[in-house]
Amino acid sequence: MLVLMNRWPRGRRRAWGALLACAALGCSGEARNRPDVLIITLDTTRQDHLGTYGYARDTSPAIDRFGEDSVVYDRAWASGAWTLPTHASIVTGKHVSSHGAHFDIGAADASLGEVLEGEFFERHKARRLSEDEVTLAELLSARGYATAAFAAGPWLAPPFGLLQGYQVRDAEVKGVSGRRAEEITNRFIEWLIGLPDEVPLHALVNYFDPHSPYEPPEGFDDLPHARDPLDPGQNELFVNGGTVLKQAQRSALVDRYDGEIRYMDHHLGRLLAALRRVDRYRDALIVVVGDHGEILGEHGVLGHGRWLYEGVLRIPLLVHFPGGVGAGQRVNDLISQVDLLPLIAAELGLELPPGVEGVGPGKRKTVLAQAFRDPFSLSSYGERYDRDLTAVVRWPWKLIVSNRGSMEIYQLADDPSEARPVAERATAVRLAKALSETLDALGPERTAPLATGVDAELEESLRALGYVE
Repeated sequence: MLVLMNRWPRGRRRAWGALLACAALGCSGEARNRPDVLIITLDTTRQDHLGTYGYARDTSPAIDRFGEDSVVYDRAWASGAWTLPTHASIVTGKHVSSHGAHFDIGAADASLGEVLEGEFFERHKARRLSEDEVTLAELLSARGYATAAFAAGPWLAPPFGLLQGYQVRDAEVKGVSGRRAEEITNRFIEWLIGLPDEVPLHALVNYFDPHSPYEPPEGFDDLPHARDPLDPGQNELFVNGGTVLKQAQRSALVDRYDGEIRYMDHHLGRLLAALRRVDRYRDALIVVVGDHGEILGEHGVLGHGRWLYEGVLRIPLLVHFPGGVGAGQRVNDLISQVDLLPLIAAELGLELPPGVEGVGPGKRKTVLAQAFRDPFSLSSYGERYDRDLTAVVRWPWKLIVSNRGSMEIYQLADDPSEARPVAERATAVRLAKALSETLDALGPERTAPLATGVDAELEESLRALGYVE
């Protein structure tokens, strides 16, 4: 029997090996339900710049093909506006205020003058994901999975706590562009082919390429304006006061950004092909999800981290279920990043840890996103950023409120780009009630520990990307 099994494809050998082991050891049905689990995060990737979501450009052929094998979620939102809090939500199933991993200036009513004081600034940096939070990797590691994380962006470095439960932590990020998709893919494939067939895997693969400074590599810089220079003062101009991009500026920005997506997509395609070669694709649970998007001149601003507009919050989400169940389906149900842990747990028969705020597929009625004040924006750009923001979506309506009293309402079905704010008292009251109910249902707001052990090289990478003064 064993000699015959050695001639079978890897996936078949792995399945039969697990069944034989369970027969010998008296395993439960739950123990046999251990498909490979991959989470592939696309940093700074807008939903509306991918072909599967209707983008006219051919930026994402690999992702588009993957969508044919997967369930595509059309109404998916990030829980926050930048990498650290959104990844923390993905791995814990909690909203930003509940897990506490975000920028924090320390005092709720700190003034700009206080932030500018050196001692205050030094004491209030990013707050890490606390060690007592239970992550997906910890759940799967306890279940016998081989776990590994391959991170391209600086916020996934070990000091920020997102890699709890990963036995392999490949996250030595250097430089302003993070690590390129080619390197991340190569490292994942090297790990993949070294795994025994019978061992289930869980990997977190983080691609970073579409993040500024938008420098598509050679071969992916052939869009008409992808080699045009960007205005070096453009970002500061937008952050300070808002303006309108000139056509030449916008063309260069978009072509560079799209070129980065094409490059990332190419190497994501290599990763998926490698899974097929070792027969770990068909029966795997594979989640491809954006961590947040990017504003490309809308609302007179650029970038991410400081706003809760759809360009930042509306993210791609595609899920390949084991055996290709649901392949090609498109889902209009609301879904948040906090719902990914419950989705995976339901598929694997995992018991959720206490405090998870995500819900199962089809159960979400209201989406919540939060952005807390950033001391670096405050010190660099002034009073405009002395506020926390909260957004709530109850389709088709969206409300964005500031703790300083401002309010914006949009009707997303008719105005997906949020160009026309709505001023309706009844709608405002209804959405404010929905927001209040959603916040009341959350766990207590958490003050997570400050990140420590950030070495000089990592700090320089964060500074070059605009996260650190």
